[in-house]
Amino acid sequence: MNLKTLSKLKPRERLLAIVTGVIAGLCLFYRAAVVPAAERLEHLREDVTLKTKQLAADRRSVAQRDAVLKAYERYAHLMQAVGTDEEETSKLLSTVADLAKAAGVTAVNLKPRPAETSGLAKRYQVEIETESTLEMLTRFVYAVEQSAQPLTVDRLDAKQEEKPDAPLKCMLRISRIAIP
Repeated sequence: MNLKTLSKLKPRERLLAIVTGVIAGLCLFYRAAVVPAAERLEHLREDVTLKTKQLAADRRSVAQRDAVLKAYERYAHLMQAVGTDEEETSKLLSTVADLAKAAGVTAVNLKPRPAETSGLAKRYQVEIETESTLEMLTRFVYAVEQSAQPLTVDRLDAKQEEKPDAPLKCMLRISRIAIP
């Protein structure tokens, strides 16, 4: 509407036209400026809440730094690889054979597996096939888990023949993680 058309209207119609224009302008201003600003403000509030939670978690981590370093120093020497892959695998084979013998488990077959690299660490693995009773096998697995070295039993497959006094045949995969 231009100014000439507005001046030709009656005062009441002119007032309605102006009020309608002001309301339309306010609606346009609200949709173009206020709503995006409110959405941005809400997004910023959510970011501040998230960052505050992250900061609190980071502060807890920093507060525990000394305890973590002390615990790391206690076990760091166990995680260090001091030789080549073959030497480390050989040590692991020897350790597993000694633990099996101490637990009374008969090692039928003991074979190394290739070392696997994962990030900074290397996983040395051996497979051992055994014949024993369930009690001896339990002692062996416990000895592996409680070993001075950080050893784990990754896999254990056991089967027993139908005979009542037949030995329990098992295949175990035992690994050690080291940082070269």
